[in-house]
Amino acid sequence: MRLTTVSILCGVMLLNTGCVTTKTHEATLQELENTRAALGSAQKTIQEQQLQIKKNQEEIKRYNDEINALQTKKKELDEEYHRLESSLNTSRSELSDKQAKLQELQAKLNLTEKQLDTLRQIEAETQKRNEIYAHFVDKLQKMIDAGKLTVSIENGRLVINLPEDVLFPTGRTTISTGGTETLKEIADVLKELPERRFQIEGHTDTVPIHNDRFASNWELSSGRALTVVHLMIDEGVMPQNISAAGYGEYQPRADNATKEGKALNRRIEIVMLPNLDILSNELPNLTQTQ
Repeated sequence: MRLTTVSILCGVMLLNTGCVTTKTHEATLQELENTRAALGSAQKTIQEQQLQIKKNQEEIKRYNDEINALQTKKKELDEEYHRLESSLNTSRSELSDKQAKLQELQAKLNLTEKQLDTLRQIEAETQKRNEIYAHFVDKLQKMIDAGKLTVSIENGRLVINLPEDVLFPTGRTTISTGGTETLKEIADVLKELPERRFQIEGHTDTVPIHNDRFASNWELSSGRALTVVHLMIDEGVMPQNISAAGYGEYQPRADNATKEGKALNRRIEIVMLPNLDILSNELPNLTQTQ
């Protein structure tokens, strides 16, 4: 551009001085025209470039505005994400708590069902025991009326109580004739219940015994219980359904300070044992479900 301008100036100076020929003049004019055309084209190009630059700047501004809008949106989305994440964590914690409570309630429900099942079994056992009690009373009524024995339910146990003087002479383990007949009648009733177990329990008063045969009341009470057990087995009671225990003077029924009390304490008790299948289960703790 600078050289072209110089050429034009030189051409003009030559024309002014008259030092050039017509041919040279025409050539110079043509070159001037070409230069003008080139200048016009260059200006047009510059304008187009400026217009393109403006468009590019506008496009850049639009992109920047979009980027700013997207950044603002991203910030909002990040904030929403953190809020939702916090809410999700809270929900997870609440869900975990509710699941724990649900498991606790399910455990209580299972426990309650187990308790109800156990209570049903205990109720059925109690009803069966009461039926057996009524059966014993019916079968042994004559001996009950004669004062030879009593039948009762004590602490949930069915108990046949036989005083010492019905079965044994004082300080002896040999059963009297009347006592043998009484025990045979009882054995006939026990044989009707092959699914039940019975324990023969010997008891004494507090008067100590010490001789060649019995070192203490323990031996006397245990010996009497074993004698009754052997008689019952001889009468057909299944051995696996009967056992013996001696308590000496340590489970009195009455005050040993009186003659009458001592007489009540010297006794044999035939106890129907509870159903061990029920007792082997964990007994229900009703307070756990409250």
